[in-house]
Amino acid sequence: MKTDPKQNKLTAEEKAQLRLWASATPVQRLAWLEEAQMIAYKSGAWQKQYKANGKT
Repeated sequence: MKTDPKQNKLTAEEKAQLRLWASATPVQRLAWLEEAQMIAYKSGAWQKQYKANGKT
């Protein structure tokens, strides 16, 4: 299966985001994860998924 090489190229902004993420410390990554979980919970997305798994 061939892939279009243009699809695999990152924009300058995407490259900068990857460099920033790769240079983040574990503490920074954990803070990001906790923030993402809080956003998901407040939006109701996480709560719905949590209930769908049969947990209360």
